[in-house]
Amino acid sequence: MRRLSLLLVLPLALAACDGKGGTSVSINATSDDGDNSTFAMNNGTVAIKGDGFEGSFKVPQIKMTAENFDMNGVKLYPGSEIGNFHIDANDKPGNAKDEGKVTVDFTSPADLAKVQGWFQEKLTGKGFKFAAKGNGFAGTTDDGDPFTLDLSADGGAKTKGRIEISGS
Repeated sequence: MRRLSLLLVLPLALAACDGKGGTSVSINATSDDGDNSTFAMNNGTVAIKGDGFEGSFKVPQIKMTAENFDMNGVKLYPGSEIGNFHIDANDKPGNAKDEGKVTVDFTSPADLAKVQGWFQEKLTGKGFKFAAKGNGFAGTTDDGDPFTLDLSADGGAKTKGRIEISGS
């Protein structure tokens, strides 16, 4: 339950950072006692729903960039912008392993080959175990958490990407 509270506080802290445009942020969490909570921020509106509470309010839009994301020491390609940031958290009772997944959708200001090479260098440098998968990569972080990185050309000098990290 304590972890759930921390997950809900993080995006509120981010909301204090005024940015142009906006990143959609969402969190779905289930506590070890089965309570469900959701947090969604989109276009300057925050909606929160939890056990005994539901509400929405306006905040300045945030814009998350490469500097706001870190996957065990690996940031996004420089100049990348995050369009969606989503967390699914599922606390398990007792000593059972908690489950969770983070999904990040982003756009990078470089062609596919350059972004692929950049990520390959950074992942290797941080000790990730991975292999090519389609236009991206799949493997485990230096902590052993599974991840996938899907990349696709987005016309000219742009690349779209999605990172999914699973673990506890």
